Amino acid sequence: MEYYVNTFFLLSLLTILFLSHLPQSAIAAAEEGNNNNNNINNKQKTGHHRGAKLISKVCQNVTQKAFCSSMLLSDPNTHNANLRGLGLIALKQAATNASDISEFIKTKLNDPNVDPEVQDGASDCLEFYIDAAEQLEDSVSAQISKAYKDVETWVNVAVSDSKSCDVALTGYDSVLGNKSEVFRWLCETALTINKMLRSHVYDILAPIC
Repeated sequence: MEYYVNTFFLLSLLTILFLSHLPQSAIAAAEEGNNNNNNINNKQKTGHHRGAKLISKVCQNVTQKAFCSSMLLSDPNTHNANLRGLGLIALKQAATNASDISEFIKTKLNDPNVDPEVQDGASDCLEFYIDAAEQLEDSVSAQISKAYKDVETWVNVAVSDSKSCDVALTGYDSVLGNKSEVFRWLCETALTINKMLRSHVYDILAPIC
């Protein structure tokens, strides 16, 4: 027991001697590193709070508030985004969703067990959603250029494409389920943010994600 106590005392003494002989620059560097880490953590917390607060304000203006909030928060870039950043994220989510629906429709067209009438409607839907995806991709570029009127026009065209798909599949609503409805919710979020941008609402200066 005495051996272990002496060993512990000796190691403690050596540690103290080692630290006392460290250059002040090394100690200062270590302290600065800790301070930098604390600053980074504080900035991240502030950014997350700001992003969540802005998302809450945006989603108050849409019909599907919980969906809006959930979708925007699902993208990690929203935590530090300003309003323009959120707009880009919303447009990209809608564009990706349109492309995903297009791919889903292709599986129906390639399924030999699908009724020919359904395939005819699905074929029209495929064209509509391909166009919708293109309209939304153009909208991303337009928003970067602050051409908010163009964004509004093209997103509304995408919404019209989705509704035209519904008409093409009249009587066969189960083919897409609620996919078209979800797509239009995404477009509504994008249009809401775009309207706020045009009105210069919540002009928060932060990097655009």
